[in-house]
Amino acid sequence: MDQWFNIKLLEKETIAILVKKSDVEINPEEVTFDRLTTWIHSKGIKYGLQSDVIRKVAVNNDTNHSQIEIAKGRLPVHGEPAKLIPAADADIIKNNSENEKVDFKRLFIIPTVSFGQLIARKREATEGTPGITVFGEPIPAKRGKDLRVKNGENTVFNEENLGIYAAASGEVSYRSNCVNVYPVYRVDGDLSLKTGHIDFVGNVHVTGDVPSGFKINAQGDVRIEGLVEAAEIVAAGNIVVGGGVLGQGKGSIRCRGNFTSLYINQGNIMAGENIEVAQSILHSNCEAGKNIVCISGKGNIAGGTCTAENMITANEIGNETYSKTLIYMKQNEKQPNQSFAGDEKIKELQLNLEKLQQLKDALVRQAGNSNRLDQGTVSKIDNTINQTAAKLSELYMEKNNFASNEQSHSSHVIIKGTLHPNVEISMGKYKRIVQSPFQSAKVYMEEKEIKIYSL
Repeated sequence: MDQWFNIKLLEKETIAILVKKSDVEINPEEVTFDRLTTWIHSKGIKYGLQSDVIRKVAVNNDTNHSQIEIAKGRLPVHGEPAKLIPAADADIIKNNSENEKVDFKRLFIIPTVSFGQLIARKREATEGTPGITVFGEPIPAKRGKDLRVKNGENTVFNEENLGIYAAASGEVSYRSNCVNVYPVYRVDGDLSLKTGHIDFVGNVHVTGDVPSGFKINAQGDVRIEGLVEAAEIVAAGNIVVGGGVLGQGKGSIRCRGNFTSLYINQGNIMAGENIEVAQSILHSNCEAGKNIVCISGKGNIAGGTCTAENMITANEIGNETYSKTLIYMKQNEKQPNQSFAGDEKIKELQLNLEKLQQLKDALVRQAGNSNRLDQGTVSKIDNTINQTAAKLSELYMEKNNFASNEQSHSSHVIIKGTLHPNVEISMGKYKRIVQSPFQSAKVYMEEKEIKIYSL
């Protein structure tokens, strides 16, 4: 079989692909279902075999497809991290997940709380579900990351019942690891020469627009119901812009928490946590400490640069005119992308296993011609095969443990619709320029290579 086929592994060895070698003619008498299955087993593949597919290859000598999936394992599902859950009016004030659309009408309904009121609880991390490779080796799942809750401004965390309570009356500001209660400064209408710049120790709420040249500095959250032009806005909490950002390549918006907007056009945005955009990010420079999400409406990212540490999700990246679009995933220094030290040993053992199986097959064929089979020699070969397979299994276990730790929080890009050409994707020091369009794809780093995998 080695003269006709190779086997390629994908997705942390949870997918096995049968690859037909080019410029070779398959001998239909040699490539039978039993022999092909035995050969696949000799490679150590035993879980998730798709017998119907293998039989079709053997019966039809499937030369129309050079690559066919013949086995499929299961990736681990890691546990959910601990998080803060609002105790009241949760539907209004919760943060959007990557699969939810932004509802701006609800984002501007901010609850006020009283002294001593329960405003949030910590939900503990959950256990994950282990996966399994096509070699039958388990892939451990990681328990969700714990969350160290801090006492926020005018709030107290009770470690016994995991509740967060207000120590003053005011508006609630939710962050990933704390909850704050701030006083509020409200501007009815647009910022103007009458209002001037704003510098406030709590939340700022503007019901109109923020024109070019104006500045807002808030120790809490900033909520702007209208449009933001080339202004400068800084917040220690979250920023919400209901009318969108039209930055003209000037001005800047920075916050330590989440930034949420209807759209961003030629804006400069920096958020300590997430950037969530309802419609589009066009020709802008956006940087998030965690995720960038753009999936409501058209949900497209085109032109400019988007940088995140964990994940970027959009319906469309790039456009039909092939505008240069830069996607950069920051490398997590605590979990550098490294190669497994036992890879060379695995290759050596796989080669030895193939040679031993070929030697055994040759002895059996010779015995069939001469009616003599040296059982002692065959027994020794079987013992060596079993020992080699056991060593290989142990190394696969070590590799999967390594891969699980290495990739559990790895950066990736998800495109629900189209990934267009001329999109440049960088992960750490590695870079890949998309040459052809992809539909519904995931981009991730594996073994020092940026890969694009269809979902």
